[in-house]
Amino acid sequence: MVSVETYTLMDYVTQNYVTLLVLAAMATLLAVNHKMQIQGRHYMWCIIGIVFGITLLEALEDICDIYHLSVRILYIKTACIYWIYPLIALLELFMIVPIQRKVLTCIPYCINFILVTADLFGTGIIYGFEADHSFTGGPCRMLPILVLCFYVLLLGIHSVLILQSGYRSKGVIALFMAGTSILTAIGEEVGFARGTGETVTAVEMVIYYFFLSAINYSKAQETLNNSRLELERQRLRLLVVQMQPHFIFNVLATIQSLCYTDSEAAADCIDVFGDYLRANISSLSSDEPISFAAELAHSEQYIQLEKASTDVNFNVIYDLRVQDFKIPPLTIQPIVENAIKHGALTRRDGTGFVKIKTEEQDGWIIITVTDNGTGAALTPKQKEHQSVGIENVRQRLEIQCGGKLSMQFSDKGASTVISIPKHFRI
Repeated sequence: MVSVETYTLMDYVTQNYVTLLVLAAMATLLAVNHKMQIQGRHYMWCIIGIVFGITLLEALEDICDIYHLSVRILYIKTACIYWIYPLIALLELFMIVPIQRKVLTCIPYCINFILVTADLFGTGIIYGFEADHSFTGGPCRMLPILVLCFYVLLLGIHSVLILQSGYRSKGVIALFMAGTSILTAIGEEVGFARGTGETVTAVEMVIYYFFLSAINYSKAQETLNNSRLELERQRLRLLVVQMQPHFIFNVLATIQSLCYTDSEAAADCIDVFGDYLRANISSLSSDEPISFAAELAHSEQYIQLEKASTDVNFNVIYDLRVQDFKIPPLTIQPIVENAIKHGALTRRDGTGFVKIKTEEQDGWIIITVTDNGTGAALTPKQKEHQSVGIENVRQRLEIQCGGKLSMQFSDKGASTVISIPKHFRI
């Protein structure tokens, strides 16, 4: 009995094992690190799909020959191959080089696509097949290879330009991809590397991905280091702003006065003042956000000290609809201080107030500090202190939690709004 040759799924896997393994690894890397800002990642997904399609087309040709299927299948398979290989080179070019005139660059590919498509109707311009499935080349049979080499040549030219511009690592990687693509194209035609095009392309993608990942990691580390340096600078500025001599002197003078009239009140004031200073100092060395309750308690310590050391009365109103979230230390207190000094205390009749409100809106936690100041003109020194303090809070919010700060002024007072991402909820 004569055995009939068959083609199974195992045959497909065996023939394309390395290519499929590399493609799976590449797809896994892209999926797992989807948040990483890899340049040209959408081109990578396209190339993965295309290379996988090539393996299926090659299997289709084997099936067609083994089972003596219609020659039309070979026409379709060959057309797809002649469409795909130049497309891979074009996508690699777009992925690596920031091409400005992409439409003009696509013209050679479009010409190739039209002529290859025409051969599906038996024109024989580029290729054809006999009834016995044997391949016949047309007068323009080299066109797909020439278009492929054209895009690879462009990639090589841009690689040299990248090298000359100082980006040596990217230039070397691009030059390597151009060289291997040319060598593979020649090998496919001559015969020493036949059937390896898709594997080489998959390997190139992995190499380029790891190169971009290294670049991305380097940039992320640089950004992180810059953020840490900026945070340290903000802490030093915060120390200058928070440890105000006139405020400390006023509190000490109040404590001294209370010692003669009310020793228990003086002792309570010393306790509050000690807690206030301790919280300030510990906040300067903290890298992590703290609970809103802890920051609010620190603000209330400041409010008690301010009420004890001033002869102008003011009220603090709380409307706390959400409290289970974290916030960078010394964020609310400087805002409350600003609202009291430049808002509530300007109401000399004792009707001044500060309102602290928290709520949740559209994925953000909103903290609003409002005062009913009269809008009295500030001295240059007061303006400088206010701008330094507010800008300090704004930058620390952005660095430590991606938060935002905005201010609004009107004849009825001022309003400061802090926005914290919802994921900072405890």
